[in-house]
Amino acid sequence: MQKSTLETDFSYRLFGSEKSRLIDIKVSEKFAPPFLLMLRAAKAAKEFLDKAKADSVTIFIGKGNNGEDGLCLAALLKVENVKTNVIDLCYKKRSKTHAYRFCLDLGINIKKFNVNKIPKADWYIDAIFGIGLNRNLTGDFLKAVNFLQCSETKKILSLDLPSGLHGSKGNIFNKLVRATSTISFLTLKPGLFFDEASDYTGEVYFTDLSINKSFYSSDMRSISKDNTHFPYLSSSAHKGTRGSVICLGGSKSMEGAGILASISSLRSGAGKVFWASDTEKLDRPPELIQIEPGINEIQSILDKNMRTAIIGPGLGKKFDEEIEFLWHTDLNIILDADGLDWLSRVRPKKRRAPWVGTPHKGEAKKLLGDNFSDKWSNIIKLKKIYGGDWILKGPGTLVLEEKRLWVNLYSNGWLGTAGMGDVLAGIIAGLWSSGSKTPLRSSVFLQTQCARYLISQDGAGITAGRLSELLGLNIGLIQEA
Repeated sequence: MQKSTLETDFSYRLFGSEKSRLIDIKVSEKFAPPFLLMLRAAKAAKEFLDKAKADSVTIFIGKGNNGEDGLCLAALLKVENVKTNVIDLCYKKRSKTHAYRFCLDLGINIKKFNVNKIPKADWYIDAIFGIGLNRNLTGDFLKAVNFLQCSETKKILSLDLPSGLHGSKGNIFNKLVRATSTISFLTLKPGLFFDEASDYTGEVYFTDLSINKSFYSSDMRSISKDNTHFPYLSSSAHKGTRGSVICLGGSKSMEGAGILASISSLRSGAGKVFWASDTEKLDRPPELIQIEPGINEIQSILDKNMRTAIIGPGLGKKFDEEIEFLWHTDLNIILDADGLDWLSRVRPKKRRAPWVGTPHKGEAKKLLGDNFSDKWSNIIKLKKIYGGDWILKGPGTLVLEEKRLWVNLYSNGWLGTAGMGDVLAGIIAGLWSSGSKTPLRSSVFLQTQCARYLISQDGAGITAGRLSELLGLNIGLIQEA
């Protein structure tokens, strides 16, 4: 059983609820009957509980396959003399399945749900709903999910998904189990990693139940070292061969955003960076070439080595003409912050040259208006409406690149601090200008590696500036690995 949140050297295939159901059917028809798959899922959950040294377990079961997984787990625990109780939320409508009869034969007491008579246990198991849930919770189901909230004294293991979560979209219904850990079976579901859902899943584990054939192409893949590209610079490389970047951003009183993006570009591989800013008071880093943010000044530095433009970090609202001028060049463009605001207001004609938008959740809402929904749907809609490629930031960062979806399985609240988006825009520019074949997902991977390294060294409280300083070190570590 692999811990998906930590295996960054391996790329997982992720499947939404629809394909997960189809895969389950195909596997049951061709490889293993449903009861055998349920026993394998139960075995994986039992191994987890063995490692957790659980002496007592209370299992909440629903009606579908998720409930059957819970019954099989109860049987395996009973065989090992682990104190086990089963709470049945479908007591009157329970079918007498193999798993149910198995439990009865072993003498397991299957009780009707009563919120006032829930047996205390080391671990509580959420086997209520899997991928089939498509409605708000009511009645005893709602009461049970209200109870299943992990705390210092209550540990919760969710089977496949925390009940109340949409496996594809990551949408939370009216209530969601807050798990200590989640084990995803057969397929890894993207909804486990998106935005607020990541607060409820706990540590995410995955087992393919010894089935290595999926029958269908994955809906997305996780970002890992083996699907990124960090170009090696030749010994003769210099500032004129690595590609130049222009950063239109960091206006008066917002200089920090432009500086973070610009200096991160240099640290990620750009040869020269021109900072187009109207600031006069702030001393610029000596490595940056400052120019006035006017069309004539910008046009004067657009030579054959100028490859990439960052537009928007700390820019303000008065540079529409300059943005439009750059929009009609052949440069690779990264639109962030006020650049995305311009896009939502102006709705320009789709450009043929490559570009990427990097919105956080609030910016995506502004871009999509009434069409805003879940992260997966949003990135498809943004592509259709505006063209280009996209990085939707936040937990479960979702990347559209090479006409495929890529998701970052790592999330940490300390990454959600001021300036991190500016650093990401700079990383993209630096890698793009120095020749990365996968600049978008490679940038997300690099920022993640820097954050993990920094947290391991300094603990919490990381800042964008400190992370930017570690870009060169972590590029070297990635290339040496």
